[in-house]
Amino acid sequence: MAESQRSIITEVGSWPLDGLPGKEIRLLTVEYPAGVHTPPHRHPGWQLIYVLEGKVTSRMEGEPVQQYEVGQHWFEPREHLHLDAGNDTEERAKVLVAYVTEPGQPILVPEV
Repeated sequence: MAESQRSIITEVGSWPLDGLPGKEIRLLTVEYPAGVHTPPHRHPGWQLIYVLEGKVTSRMEGEPVQQYEVGQHWFEPREHLHLDAGNDTEERAKVLVAYVTEPGQPILVPEV
């Protein structure tokens, strides 16, 4: 898969969470080129996602497909199976993610 056909994850920063030993918050951006989807995966942390540009779709296990537009946001619980995340449009999409987890954890773990 060419780089232009993958989501692009950029970590903006990370900070320890006072009062929650062993936890940190990371701020990320995820860009989805037109038509790009992320295969099934899990996140070893909690995520709050806010749409900055375009439209994105998300489907969590046991839930219907949701589409989110600029200014909308949602929460994803830790370790919940994320069946699909992506962009069904002809335009680029971009989200801002606040990710809470233990230091050193990956952002996502592919479902095998």
